[in-house]
Amino acid sequence: SADGEPVLEIYRQFQPMFAAGMHRMRHMQQYAATPQAIFIAFDASNIVSAEDREQRNTLIILFALATVLLASVLSFFWYRRYLRSRQLLQDEMKRKEKLVALGHLAAGVAHEIRNPLSSIKGLAKYFAERAPAGGEAHQLAQVMAKEADRLNRVVSELLELVKPTHLALQAVDLNTLINHSLQLVSQDANSREIQLCFTANDTLPEIQADPDRLTQVLLNLYLNAIQAIGQHGVISVTASESGAGVKISVTDSGKGIAADQLEAIFTPYFTTKAEGTGLGLAVVHNIVEQHGGTIQVASQEGKGSTFTLWLPVNITRKDPQG
Repeated sequence: SADGEPVLEIYRQFQPMFAAGMHRMRHMQQYAATPQAIFIAFDASNIVSAEDREQRNTLIILFALATVLLASVLSFFWYRRYLRSRQLLQDEMKRKEKLVALGHLAAGVAHEIRNPLSSIKGLAKYFAERAPAGGEAHQLAQVMAKEADRLNRVVSELLELVKPTHLALQAVDLNTLINHSLQLVSQDANSREIQLCFTANDTLPEIQADPDRLTQVLLNLYLNAIQAIGQHGVISVTASESGAGVKISVTDSGKGIAADQLEAIFTPYFTTKAEGTGLGLAVVHNIVEQHGGTIQVASQEGKGSTFTLWLPVNITRKDPQG
C-alpha cells in the first residue's frame, strides 16, 4: 500500500488457481495474524469489449439500413426516369409512323387536289371581277377564292411536313436572319398594332443551317403569335449562345395555351384555332429536328407563350426521315 504496509492480493483475474495460486495462498498464511487491507477489483475489459462490439454492430446495422434505403430511393427515381424515357421514345416512334403514313397519303392525293383547286380559284376570280362590287355574287366569289387558298395551304403544309428534305446547309448569321424574318411579318403586325422587338446580339456565333427552312420556322412562330395576340400586343425575340449551340426564344403577349394542350401542340392536325390546319407547329418541330435541335414551349393562359429553340452550331448531315 502507499504507507508501506503489505497488501493481500487475493487474485489478479478470475482464473483457476494452479501452482502459482497455491504459492500465493501459502504466502498469505504468513500475514494471517496481522491486520490487513484487502483490495477487491474486477477486470471490466471483457464488459467494455462487449459494449464496444454491441455499438459497432448497431452502427453496422444502421449503415446497412441507410444503404438499403438510399439504394431504394435511387432505384425508384431511376425507374421513373426509365419509364419516362421509354414513353418519350414510344411517342416519338408513333409520331414518325404517323408521318410515314401521312407521307404516303400526301404523295397520292396532293397532285389530284391541287389541280382542281387551281381551277376553282381561277373561276372564283373570274366571277369576282365580273360581279358588281359589294354584291352577294362578288362576296361569294371572294369566299371561294379564300377557301381555295386555305385548302392549297393545307396541302402545302402537309407536303412540307412529310416529304424528305435535304438541308442546304451554309454559314448563317442569326442576327441577319431574324431581322429579315421579322420584316416579312412587320406589315401584318403593324396593322394589328403589335410591336416587334429584337436586339441584335454581337456575340452570337454563326451556325450551320438551311436559312430558308429556318426562316420558315420563325415565320410560323410569328404568325402563331400574331393570331394568339389578335390586337395590341408585343412579340419579343431573343438570341444567345448556349453551350455548343444557340438559343432563340419567341415570346408573345397573347392568350396563352392551356396546360392540358401543351404536350399535343406539335402533333399533326392538332389545333385550337377555328381556321387552323394543325400543321404549322408540326412543321416547325420537324425542321428543328432535322437541324439536330430541340424546341420547347412554356405558356400560361392569359399570360402569353414562349417558344424556345436550341440549335447546334455544327450539325451532321443526315436523312431527315431517319
